[in-house]
Amino acid sequence: MKYLFIDDGEVEAIDNLARKLHQPEKFFANAVLRPENRWENCAIQIRTTPAWDPQERLFKMIYLASAEGLDPEVRLDPTGAPQGGESFYCYATSTDGVNWDKPHLGLHDYAAPTWTGKPIGRANNILPSAGGLLLGPYYDPYENDPARRFKGLAYRGGSLEPLVSADAQAWANPGLASLASADESHLVLDEGRRRYIATVKHGGPYGRSFYLTTSEDFEHWSDQELVFHADQVDQENGWERLQALMADPSQLQPVYFHPEDYRTDVYNFPVFPYEGLYLALPVMHHWTSRHPPMFENVDSRKSVELAASRDLRHWHRVADRRPFLEHSPQGRGEVYDTGQIVTTNGPIVRNRELWFYYVGLRHRSQTLAATRNREYLDGSAVCMARLRLDGFVSLKGGVEWGSVLTRPVTVTGAELHLNVDSWRGQVQVEVLDADTGLALPGRGRQDAVPTTIDGIDEVARWQQGIDLSAWRGRTVRLRFWLLRGELYAYWFADAGAR
Repeated sequence: MKYLFIDDGEVEAIDNLARKLHQPEKFFANAVLRPENRWENCAIQIRTTPAWDPQERLFKMIYLASAEGLDPEVRLDPTGAPQGGESFYCYATSTDGVNWDKPHLGLHDYAAPTWTGKPIGRANNILPSAGGLLLGPYYDPYENDPARRFKGLAYRGGSLEPLVSADAQAWANPGLASLASADESHLVLDEGRRRYIATVKHGGPYGRSFYLTTSEDFEHWSDQELVFHADQVDQENGWERLQALMADPSQLQPVYFHPEDYRTDVYNFPVFPYEGLYLALPVMHHWTSRHPPMFENVDSRKSVELAASRDLRHWHRVADRRPFLEHSPQGRGEVYDTGQIVTTNGPIVRNRELWFYYVGLRHRSQTLAATRNREYLDGSAVCMARLRLDGFVSLKGGVEWGSVLTRPVTVTGAELHLNVDSWRGQVQVEVLDADTGLALPGRGRQDAVPTTIDGIDEVARWQQGIDLSAWRGRTVRLRFWLLRGELYAYWFADAGAR
């Protein structure tokens, strides 16, 4: 297990170092999956990171597609939205996570024609049996029944209905009970603990809030309990972010502004396990106004933060709640995430990086004129951003030496490995007896060989070598010294176990 610096759980003391939050870098093309076909010409969305199928060696994705209806004229319903639209759940695959295929499955007879008037018919990637399946697919490596190897939760009838599949294409409910939930809930499989974790949305303090329920067999779920909601600090942060938004001409402005409506609640709360921790990407929902004509929903701004927990119930808001992922500025037409960002349930590890898939939407609200002008077409896409492995938070040293002393840890391997960026400076480490605080023989600071490199897996060195096997099983403390360097994580491993 790696030790990260996201919180102070493993930290005894920090001296003259700054804790720095790192934002993922957005994919240069912004979107990896965008509307291309008639049955998805309005928007596409996901809430679940693509699943890797080790048998077929493919990433598999199920996404929600929305399309215009067949009426050639734009007609508005009482809320001001276009009437007659359709939605479908569709299937896509990829060998690399970036380039996606939308295979024609022949499972649904689609009524709309192509622009030439030719019937589309069954030449599409629509999955009729996957209706509502935003929370999936998940490949379950511990499932013994091949017919239930893939799992997910579908929004049906105002609740979440469990579905299973052998191939992520044909879905059915084998008689499992539904979970009570509003929309925008999330699901993740914690493979290490062999349990499913759902964060479901209901009302609570300050509005939209999230409740926890877990299951070890995908059949029996624990009672739902409130674990995350907005507070008064979020109200102040939301107000400041809205003021900054309105003062920035590069940012898309909300359509409606009514200060009496301003508030912040939680729009999404996806959770995922990471190196002994649970991390979450709460989407904070900053209202700007209820919008006419029926005031049934709100215009808003969203910002993605980072939270951490060790028990799924008590959450630490990382980096004083600074944004982890933000909207893109207006400008280039190919950028989607100018109006809204909706996160999925954590990253995949790919090319020694963390890849975060999210939904980028061009708008939150539109004027009636924009709607009549069909500006809702091509409105959202699946986007991606990449982060250094373990790169959520670093401890950063400046022009004077700083240090961090860990809490007691057990030496579990023959080497001490570091995720470090110190090519402009130095990182040194000393290994201390946990009780006396004295350096182990040959492992003091004066013995340390400085690490001067940028690498996600480097081995700490001392003049007498790198081997710690003589102290295997011993409880120690580590003190890292940093000068113009950044330390992301450390862990013990045996030789060659990189």
